[in-house]
Parts: sequence; C-alpha cells; structure tokens
Amino acid sequence: MIPAILLDLAGTVAVPVIKSIFADRFGDGGKLAGDVIDVVAGKLGVPVDQIQDQPPDKVQDALVAAEPEAADMLAQYVESQRLMNETLKAEMDKDGPTWTWAWRPFGMWVFLGLTIHLVAIVPLLNIVLTSPLILAMDVPTFVTLFITYTGLYMGGHTAKKAVESWKAR
Repeated sequence: MIPAILLDLAGTVAVPVIKSIFADRFGDGGKLAGDVIDVVAGKLGVPVDQIQDQPPDKVQDALVAAEPEAADMLAQYVESQRLMNETLKAEMDKDGPTWTWAWRPFGMWVFLGLTIHLVAIVPLLNIVLTSPLILAMDVPTFVTLFITYTGLYMGGHTAKKAVESWKAR
C-alpha cells in the first residue's frame, strides 16, 4: 500500500528517480524500493508504517528531499549489478583448454548422479525386486572418492599456491 501511495505522489511531484524505483517495486529493485521508502520515512520523521497517515503535501516534500539520496542509491545499485555481471562473464570466459575448468562441473554432475543412484534408485529397486541388486560401488568407496574430489575441487588452488611458495624458497 505504501509504495502505491508514494508512486502516485512521486508522479505528481515529478521526482523521476523515485518514481522509477517504485515502479520496479516487485522486480529486482524490491530491496532498493524498500531502502528508498526508509529514506522517505526518515525525511518525514516517522516509521514506515505511518507514512500513509501523513498529509500528502508533507509526503510530497519528503519525496522531493529524498530524490538526491534515491538517485545515489540507484547509481550504487546499477554499479553493483554491472560488477556482478562482469564477474559472471569472467567466470564463463575461461582461458585455456576446456578440460582445465570443465572437470569441476562434470564431477559435480557425476557425484550427483551417483548419490541419487546409491541413495534412491538402488534402495527403491531392492524393495520392488525380489532379489536385491548388487552395487557396482559400495558406500565407503563412494565416500572416499567424494572426499578426494571435494578436496581437489576446494583445495586445488590452495595446494598449488603452497607448492609454488615452497619451490620459491
């Protein structure tokens, strides 16, 4: 209700940044809209839930006063989105041969499949079939392989740096 009231008033007072932030209230800018509502409430000197009880002219004055801060908040939000997009793009644009990075997601999918096989499929088939299935891999072997993979996945660069620093001595 509060964003709708503020959106109407923002449109009438011509504070375009605040109006665009409130118009995106239910999209990715939801947190941003909440932060701007907090700023408007601060300019009014009341809690957020009491904004609708204020006279419209006082709310309009608070909107005009909050416009510069909202513009700064929007600029920071856009910059954080840009940095996140660059980070994701850099993660996708790996240099070097495919095998140097593809083993990690491939291994995750293999272990996901093995986990589903060992935890769900084999027990279900053992219940349905009259004779139990013989596992191609027992659970202790699976756990050993999984711990080894996880150690390489999470500790590979740490070990690489340790070896490099040891060689540099």
